[in-house]
Amino acid sequence: MKDPLVIGICGGSASGKTYLKDLLIKNSPHGKTQAFTLDSYYLPREWQKTDENGYLNFDLPEALNTEKMILDFLDLSSGFSIEQPVYQYNNKNASIQFNILEPAPVIIAEGIFLFHYKEFLDRINIKVFVDAPFDLKKQRRLERDIKERGYEEEEIRYRFDIHAEESFKKYVLPYKSQADWIIEQDADFEKTCDYLLKRILEY
Repeated sequence: MKDPLVIGICGGSASGKTYLKDLLIKNSPHGKTQAFTLDSYYLPREWQKTDENGYLNFDLPEALNTEKMILDFLDLSSGFSIEQPVYQYNNKNASIQFNILEPAPVIIAEGIFLFHYKEFLDRINIKVFVDAPFDLKKQRRLERDIKERGYEEEEIRYRFDIHAEESFKKYVLPYKSQADWIIEQDADFEKTCDYLLKRILEY
């Protein structure tokens, strides 16, 4: 059995990473792809760092259970099934749940800090960096976090301006030059998506 094709999608918060991942899976034959999402590995709220103003900072590599995340990725991309935690949006009242992920010919890994880890970079065959203007990312995060996560608007704006952008510049943007494909506008998105779907279908 040949090694899976690993597609890595990296970029800032609310840049469109998850949208691209979901679109690729939706348009691929059943059983051809498996998603690996870094969001699933956020540590509990009580383990997160607090900034000088008392806000929990989820926009740091340390916010993730790095050891389990890397081990799970290495197992999945080596052909083994894994138990991946279910992302609970940092809900302190949620019970811990797991999904069984089965290996597939194509693994689509997606997350803000994906390229920050050498273990991922070494196994990713196609690196995609998704970017978007600051104001657009901020508006998307506002709409998402209010609707899906129940956060207050003031808190969302603070975390995006202070945490997310600082983290993006430090831990994400430096890897943009290493990407095989960079998405910055609609034309880039369509071209990249068409290419990735072709690679998936051919693999």
